[in-house]
Parts: sequence; structure tokens; C-alpha cells
Amino acid sequence: MTIAILGGTGFIGTAVAKRLLARGEAPLVLARGKHPVALPDGARFEAADRMDGRRLVELLRDNDVDTVIDIFALGLKNTGPVLEAMGAIGGRYLLLSSVDVYSNYGGLLGRETPPVQAAPAKEDDPLRGFRFPYRQNSRRPQGVEDDLFDDYDKIILEEAAAGDGRFATTVIRAPMTFGPGDKQHRFRWAIEAVKAGGVIELDERAAKWPNSYGYINDVAEAMVLAATSPAAAGRTYNVGQNFVRNPIEWLLSFAVVMGRRVEVQEVPAEKRGLMAERADASNLSYPLTLDTSRIRTELGFSEIVPEREALLATIAAESA
Repeated sequence: MTIAILGGTGFIGTAVAKRLLARGEAPLVLARGKHPVALPDGARFEAADRMDGRRLVELLRDNDVDTVIDIFALGLKNTGPVLEAMGAIGGRYLLLSSVDVYSNYGGLLGRETPPVQAAPAKEDDPLRGFRFPYRQNSRRPQGVEDDLFDDYDKIILEEAAAGDGRFATTVIRAPMTFGPGDKQHRFRWAIEAVKAGGVIELDERAAKWPNSYGYINDVAEAMVLAATSPAAAGRTYNVGQNFVRNPIEWLLSFAVVMGRRVEVQEVPAEKRGLMAERADASNLSYPLTLDTSRIRTELGFSEIVPEREALLATIAAESA
């Protein structure tokens, strides 16, 4: 039988393909094929539009696919056909979801005012109360059609997939994921500030905002582990590092790895310090943090890349 990756040619999908190959699998990568494909040796590619349900069923059946890892599920518009295809073949469906399902995200956006959950979110904690978070949010990833992001909602997808009895669903709720190939450049701000050295002025509203992150290879390993573990069927797992840092702590961590001396000073909003724009756009009294103990306890997950190695690889990629 075969494991297929939908949306497997990008940042996360390529890393997942590499982890499957490391486990002796020969993954089938499905994508629209509109961009040049550079897949690791051993992975097979088929061009397919995820919104073409008939084509998906044909490819999944012809290649004896019993597990689908879906990287690019945004909303029902671009994922409804995938769920119908899964219903036709059965098997396992792994949905890549997000930290943005939790109630703190609604508070962060200023769209609702739930109680602040200070502790890292567990899988059974409250979810945000509104849907379609990008419809009134100018902060959205680049390179994706606006109508797809207007339809974006991982909560709706989780409910739709888990409620379909024709196949077994596993949900992975990922944090901000960083590393070589990260088009969002999630740590560029810190790396560039530390390179400049000296005094780093950091917006006081953002300075102590806790956030969860995950290194790309570790997130991919967690996804592959969940997709291939029978015990993960029907389960939801948070993924990310087993610690949480705020921006001050991240700056100091990068400074240690880079061998630079810096002093971080918290400054008021009017001084326009580092992360001022993020603080303008978000209510940073709401942390975005994840408790990842479930996947570690149930599936035995642990990071495969030492943190220093992960940070050095990220620094090198941002410096290229």
C-alpha cells in the first residue's frame, strides 16, 4: 500500500516526503504541477488538482493508496473534493491543522474576547468561537488565491473530516513552523537583529508574548509518525517544541548560537521598536502556545534534530 501527500511539493510537504523515505516508504506526491517540482529521490509525482475529485479517486486507486497526508487543506472549497475521494477509497486521512483553532487566536485577532488561556493549549481546550478568520484579516500568507483564504477554517475541516465515518482521520495541530525553505521567514526578524548586534529595541507590547514553534524536520516527523501509527486513528495531536519562549528569549537564544553579544531593551510603542507592527495588529495578551504532551505520551514522539542544529540551519538559510 502507498502513502500519498497532497500539496507535497512545498516547505512542509517536501520535508514529510523525506521523513517517509527515511522510514522506507516511497510516497506518492500529488500537486497541481504548476511549478517546477524538485522532490527527494524515491518520491513519485503525479499532477492532480485537489479540487478534481474524480481524478483524485482514480490516482488513489491506481496507486493503491491507503493513507493520505493533506498539507494544503484550507477550507471546504479546496478540501471537500478530497474528503469525497477519501470516502471512496477509505483508509487513513491526516489533516494538517493549526494552532489557530484555539480560543486564544480569536482574542489575538481582536475578533472576540475569550478568557485568556495562559497555559499552553491542550487538544480538548476551547476553540475559537467564530469562523473564517482570514475574511477580515489583512495578515495572510502570500501566493494563495484570496477566495481560498476567505474560505479558510481548520475547525470546519476538522469537524468535517472527523465526522465522516467512511475513513479514519488524524488531526495534527501545528505551530509556527520554521527552518530552511520557510517562505514566511518566521525568524528573519531575530536573526537580522542579532547580526546587527549592540542594543536591540523591542516593542514592549511584544517582548514577553509567548508563542510555540516547531522545526520543520521535527514537525514532519510528527506527522509521519501519526500517519503511520494505528493508535493515532481518530486522534488529534498538538505538535511543536516542548518549551515556549517569548521574543526576548528567542533573541538571546539566537545570540548564543551566533556568538554575538546583544542587549535587548523594551521600548514603548511610539519608538517603533522591533515587532511594533505585529503588536499594532494583534492583541498580544493572548499567547499562541501548545501543550504537546499527548503525542509524546501516546506515540512516543521526540525531536529528531537538536535545537542548536535547527537554529544553525535556519540562520544559514536566512543568510544565503
